[in-house]
Amino acid sequence: MMRRVAMQQVMDHFKELSGIPRCSGREEKVREFLRDWGARSGFAGRTDAAGNLLVTVPASPGQEQAPVIVLQGHMDMVCEKNRDSGHDFARDPLKLRVEGEWLRAEETTLGADNGAGLALAMALAEDRQLTHPALELLFTVDEESGLTGASCLEPGFFSGRVLINLDSEDEGVFTIGCAGGRENTVVFPLQFEPCPEPSLLFALKISGLQGGHSGVNIHERRGNANVLLTRLLAQFHVVAAIRLAAIAGGSAHNAIAREATARFAADRTEAPRLTGLVGQIQERLAQEYPNEPKLTVTLQSVAEKPERVFARHSTGRLLDLLQAAPDGVMAMSREVAGLVETSVNFATIREKGEELHLLFSQRSDKEYGIDRLSDRIAALARLAGARLLTGNGYPGWQPDLNSDLLARSTRIYRELFAAEPVIEIIHAGLECGIIGARNPGLAMISIGPTIQNPHSPDEKLHLPSLAKIYRFTAALLGSYCVV
Repeated sequence: MMRRVAMQQVMDHFKELSGIPRCSGREEKVREFLRDWGARSGFAGRTDAAGNLLVTVPASPGQEQAPVIVLQGHMDMVCEKNRDSGHDFARDPLKLRVEGEWLRAEETTLGADNGAGLALAMALAEDRQLTHPALELLFTVDEESGLTGASCLEPGFFSGRVLINLDSEDEGVFTIGCAGGRENTVVFPLQFEPCPEPSLLFALKISGLQGGHSGVNIHERRGNANVLLTRLLAQFHVVAAIRLAAIAGGSAHNAIAREATARFAADRTEAPRLTGLVGQIQERLAQEYPNEPKLTVTLQSVAEKPERVFARHSTGRLLDLLQAAPDGVMAMSREVAGLVETSVNFATIREKGEELHLLFSQRSDKEYGIDRLSDRIAALARLAGARLLTGNGYPGWQPDLNSDLLARSTRIYRELFAAEPVIEIIHAGLECGIIGARNPGLAMISIGPTIQNPHSPDEKLHLPSLAKIYRFTAALLGSYCVV
């Protein structure tokens, strides 16, 4: 059994982290907290130009010659909340609650991705009853919005040749490879006209969807609010020749959109027909998405009238573009049963000045899969009279089934728990892909406690699995000690 004091230390650190703002790109306060924690514990710390933090933990007495081990995680979290929540991620601490064996937050993401990894690393470094080699705690920035910290990691920032990534989300699973990815943004030029008379302004909203991680949940046929909103608007346009006035949806490149909204003008006489159509569509979507019991479609008239709406020809071309936009699983792996090979997440819709930006996040363990999707999205952009911006890309992590680290980890897991770990390659992107590409020969494995529904307010952390991961990681570190 894991010592209760060690588990309490993990939980204490997680609660401290939950009180510190750490949305992607705003890691200053959590980095300062971690550096101060290291200094109080007698551990040296330094940062690189990107803001990544390295905390150096001396080896236990007599283990100075053992190989240095890197424990790696990221400081940022996905900041998602329910639309009616008043939570301010820049100021308010997360409100934690325990439900049986699970820990979750009220109305927001929990930040166990990757706060649990940070708390584990901190507790392991402090554990005076644990004999371990020298440790390097590598905490990166901005993982969730594009793996920026890993991409900009200073050369030679760490020295260890064995890296344990603490950012996986299934206990008992060893991740040894991951997909690569790329982002593309379609920039659609908007043209405007005065709002026609006599018109009524309507507000359409898709809400109540599960959302989730686009690399973890993309194969589960969860509803994407951007896709569903588009379908409704297109049907409204057929029956009522609507004129869009505003549209927005989604929250992050790696989150399946949970909510999306639009405002549009239509002739006042069309109100009853549009309202009836909403009811029909809601019934149809309930049949199509039985795994989305909270899916809600709302249509309301709005008192104010917009000064301008999208030009008639812009509305038609835009709706055609949105309907043709790819989303979901594009191909399954031929080599690994059940593994998604290629996918795309229609992530966000954003108005920026007189342009509409549509963000697509592609993943594939085949470079040609990403290239093919990018070409398809580029073709759609050209047909719609839009332009394409190619954004962040990251390499995949090629597995090494013969590594000593994997064999050692498997043996230790078997000895501790009398069970076989699952060895897997995942569709989600991990920092290991980038870090490994820049450090040839680096042995890596990714582990973590069980986390369900990451990147959504339904995120929850399985506490017994957190205890198992601590026990396993402590044993793995101990296995590198000099006898």
